[in-house]
Amino acid sequence: MAKFFGIYYASGLTQHHDFIINKFKAEDAKVNSGTINEVHEQALYLASLDYETFGPHAFLQTDSHIATLVGHPLLSANRNNDLNTLNSHYTNAMLTECEGVFCMARYNKVTNVLNLVTDSLGVRPFYYMYYEGAFIFSTQYSILKNLGLPLTCNHEGMMEYATLGYYLFENTHYNEISCIRPGTRLEASSNGVTKTQYFDWCSFTKNNDNYEKTLHSLKQDLSNNVNKYIDNDNHVLTTLSGGLDSRLIACLLKRQNVNITALNFSQHQTQDLYCATAFAKSQKIELDVIRVNDTQAKTIEDRLGEHWLNGKHPDHPKVTRPRLAWSGNGGSVGLGVIYYSDEVYEGALTQEPEHLADAYLSQQFAYIPKSIIHNADKMQARLKANIVTSLKEFGDIPLEKAYYLFLLLNDQHHHLAIPFEKVDEYQMDFCLPFYSWKVLRHVLSQPTSQVRKHRFYHDFLRYAFPEALDSPWQAYPGHVPCLLPKEGIDQWQIKRPKQFKPTKVYQIFSQLMTSQHKQLVNLASFSAVALLHASGIKSYNDKLKVIENMLKR
Repeated sequence: MAKFFGIYYASGLTQHHDFIINKFKAEDAKVNSGTINEVHEQALYLASLDYETFGPHAFLQTDSHIATLVGHPLLSANRNNDLNTLNSHYTNAMLTECEGVFCMARYNKVTNVLNLVTDSLGVRPFYYMYYEGAFIFSTQYSILKNLGLPLTCNHEGMMEYATLGYYLFENTHYNEISCIRPGTRLEASSNGVTKTQYFDWCSFTKNNDNYEKTLHSLKQDLSNNVNKYIDNDNHVLTTLSGGLDSRLIACLLKRQNVNITALNFSQHQTQDLYCATAFAKSQKIELDVIRVNDTQAKTIEDRLGEHWLNGKHPDHPKVTRPRLAWSGNGGSVGLGVIYYSDEVYEGALTQEPEHLADAYLSQQFAYIPKSIIHNADKMQARLKANIVTSLKEFGDIPLEKAYYLFLLLNDQHHHLAIPFEKVDEYQMDFCLPFYSWKVLRHVLSQPTSQVRKHRFYHDFLRYAFPEALDSPWQAYPGHVPCLLPKEGIDQWQIKRPKQFKPTKVYQIFSQLMTSQHKQLVNLASFSAVALLHASGIKSYNDKLKVIENMLKR
């Protein structure tokens, strides 16, 4: 896990900008581990911190350039070699070859030009803002938010996050802070800031590859990806649930002949636990089961950080890189093509973005509650309009494939934003083989009717990793089912603990009262909602969730 922060002013940094640098240094001083490199040039301050989870800190400083890289190895198994290659051949063609989740900063001391790049999916994002003519950037949103600079509410971004769980375009909660979009290179110079889209996802939709050939190529690309990330490890850490994504990762690792420690976070007597245990037994994988009361209360990354990082686990000394965990994150959307209900598919086949947007909003229950939010109707219309605009950005490709890309570049774009925000808390990173353009291009080459609802995924597993289907698994409702017998409670039928207990409601209410975001809320109506819910008279989980999301960032 790593992060970087910087401030650039082509005319030369001044005392006004030193305030920002000192503010950052004061916060960063609280971090007591990791490798830190910082440079302070006339026009640039750049600080990079790396916990060396993927190997040595990727940082380059020569007479002419300064560069740093966070995230996956991109072209080889060695990030410093990758950084040298990219610094020497900084072109769109070379950037397009980069595979994985990453951010890069590169400064040319001769031309006084700063370049920033995010990966093809934007999964590893960076954020930016302006102050006193300077361009400020960071891989952590919280750093910019906490600099003490004036911030105003971005109502569109806030409502996107509150209802969808992610932002569209470059939106965040604040007008002054933006998030760079996927597959983008940004250049800052004395001429200002320009952005270039270096990666073209739409080109993959024009490939109509043979089905069997696609299955073979996907197997090869996934295996190459895993081989690159695994480097010389002989013992690895991974998560293992009852689903297919983590199971496929385990199969890939098994074929690399490495020892595996797998952690499972499940509720007692569930099918998820039964399926994970059955698979681990069939593949002779050591599985440590950590019982939890609510699997949805925290992310798997949160669970892993809490349970593993204290170093007390008996396998901790055995794992070659104990701060690096393998994850199936992204598989269900990428290969499984979920969030694609029949209603959404029918909306896409109309080739009318407005119809598809309506179906998607309905599927996601993404509605702004009129009773507690001012101007909810107007903001709901704006939310739909932004989704329509996002879909139209993919040009003339079929709308059913544009929707798949919409999910990849929006929902997945922010899917790991919270774990990346907690870099100093986790001090670990994740191997994410599914977030690779070489993997996902194969899904785009096939008809949507063939790939949605796990159809393509199952065909691939039967072809390449049949051992993944030898024991029962948890299937998504409405998707290709698992016909093998299994025991336990279906996780989709589990009644979750009360989501908002009285203490949580009080916490949300108190936080709202001290937040500038309260200007959007009908405080009288929300007070009644909070009181009725906390008293147990009526449940308002949906409305409370919207307010909670408004206050999260």
